Amino acid sequence: MSIRDCFNAAMQYAPADRLPVVSFESYYESATLERWYAEGLPRGVSPETHLGMDSMSWVPFSLSPIPPFEERVLSENDQEYVAIDWMGTTVRRLKEAPHMYYGHIDHPVKNRQDWLAYRERFSPDSRRTPDDLDKAAAQFNASTLPVGVCFFPFFFRLGFYSMGMERFLTAFYDSPGLIHEMFSYWSELTLRGLRPLMGRIRIDVATFAEDLAYKGGPHISPKTYREFWLPYQDPIIRELQRGGVPIISLWTSGNIEALLPLLLEHGFNCTWPTERGAGMDPLRLRRRFGRDLRMGGGIPKEALIAGPAAIDAAIEELLPLMREGGFIPAVDDVVPPEVTFESFRYYVAALRRA
Repeated sequence: MSIRDCFNAAMQYAPADRLPVVSFESYYESATLERWYAEGLPRGVSPETHLGMDSMSWVPFSLSPIPPFEERVLSENDQEYVAIDWMGTTVRRLKEAPHMYYGHIDHPVKNRQDWLAYRERFSPDSRRTPDDLDKAAAQFNASTLPVGVCFFPFFFRLGFYSMGMERFLTAFYDSPGLIHEMFSYWSELTLRGLRPLMGRIRIDVATFAEDLAYKGGPHISPKTYREFWLPYQDPIIRELQRGGVPIISLWTSGNIEALLPLLLEHGFNCTWPTERGAGMDPLRLRRRFGRDLRMGGGIPKEALIAGPAAIDAAIEELLPLMREGGFIPAVDDVVPPEVTFESFRYYVAALRRA
């Protein structure tokens, strides 16, 4: 069986030769990877390639600004700098960890007039999928890797990036019309890019990149999700279902459990990375939601920090799910620099043995 066959079989509770060993989350590039280079990872080679991990094949699908914002440094000192990022947000970053935000200073959307100007960079008429769809379809349909499409950024990230967390969350009460307008526009932008792919590219999984929860629960209530998300998200999910996409996943860290009943009711059947540190226990979630909910992730990054014994224990705990199906084990968060390269190597080998 190809990795694609194994992925699809596992997600449909069917027998598979083995489970794919994949990463749903990445690494702190300027910290984790620098440590790993010093500990034996060859420069210029990804950890996945070097360790023989499996991968996924993602259909190019851009919800980025076109033309892009000019990313530039506005000020800096020895420890940090302030810059405009790819979504037009003014952010503070530490030089030792430039991949992380350490403060959002300003955002491009403060009112409807700002939104109307901002959305000009997100025209549905801009090319957001492969130029040669016939060629792309032939390549993806022949792939031995699981084929996915990712909607990034989706609604929550759009609001957070463009408005800032406080302004975005209070706008559900202070400016609901603006949020409806933004989400409606983003839904149509996504659909305009998605429709030409349906029926031409065999997509195994579609994932909505949201990150709409924190450790204690979702950033928004089920009531807010029902009012603001469902009218504009449901048409996209129906399009995916009509196109035969079998796995529709919410990509979010944090504790999303309070929203899972609504998600399942409206077409989602998967979530990852299932963050253990936020209380997302895959075994308990399977008991509560049954086989309707597939999951990926679920191996706490803390186990990789602790080392081999903790890694073995984390994998052993999840063996019942791995054997039942509907579950792809992976690290539940971005891999931090506290994880040694030898520990990550051990984790990959342990998954191969499981």
